[in-house]
Amino acid sequence: MALKQMRDHLARAGREIQSAQQFLDMPEGRDTDLAVARSLSNVAASIIDAMGTVEQSLSERGGS
Repeated sequence: MALKQMRDHLARAGREIQSAQQFLDMPEGRDTDLAVARSLSNVAASIIDAMGTVEQSLSERGGS
């Protein structure tokens, strides 16, 4: 279960990175800058969620 959650979080982060990259390829503007900031924030949240899942899984298995 934890591995599936981690994969889901990382897949979401990957999609957000691709989205941010598309915005970076567009002409600059206020809306573009805001969209990039949101995408990067979502990437960070997804990675944090994935790391939390990994840590929880390791803790449950007695790892560090």
